[in-house]
Amino acid sequence: AVYDVLIVKMTTRWYSSVLKDLEKNSTLLDVGIGTATALRNNKSLVDAKDLRIAGIDYDARYIKAAERRVAQDAKLKGRVSVVCASVYDGQVLAALRPKGGFDAAYFSGSLTLMPDPVEALQAVAAVVRPGGRIYVTQTYQKRAAPVMRVVKPLLRYVTTVDFGKLTSCEEAERIFRESELELVEHACIAGSVDTVFQTAFRTVLRVPK
Repeated sequence: AVYDVLIVKMTTRWYSSVLKDLEKNSTLLDVGIGTATALRNNKSLVDAKDLRIAGIDYDARYIKAAERRVAQDAKLKGRVSVVCASVYDGQVLAALRPKGGFDAAYFSGSLTLMPDPVEALQAVAAVVRPGGRIYVTQTYQKRAAPVMRVVKPLLRYVTTVDFGKLTSCEEAERIFRESELELVEHACIAGSVDTVFQTAFRTVLRVPK
């Protein structure tokens, strides 16, 4: 419930920007699906485009909530499956991989939660088809904020939500560069977070053919 109150209004807009970009009948790997509430808020897009989505999250509590939301919604049931797993578990990703690979993968605010974001991108790229896309939506710091750099990781002990560590725009660019994936887009998300301190970006990476 805390997760949904603090996060979902923002991530619903992020999901919309990504789902609108997908072709009809696409398959999507959702890395860090959380409670699936932001996805449910975009269920009309999922239904209209007849998308097939496999969601993973390392937090079993979120996955249980996601399972309930999917099972209770006719537009998601049969189109969305969720599994409690780590993005670094190659066997799980391989088992979820559709024939030919996923058309796309998506990290919604989850990439900087990873202990090794570069490895996470490469693990996902291994199950996305050649030429497929990996989307990342995330807020990055434009100015140094030493206090928040310490406080942000500690918020999980107060709110139960893991906000990850503070990540600068420069650090994000380094992550994408080291992933060795083709950078297609890295732009601000219209109508989302945009202050003197931080901005929400949508990044699109392409898996080499």
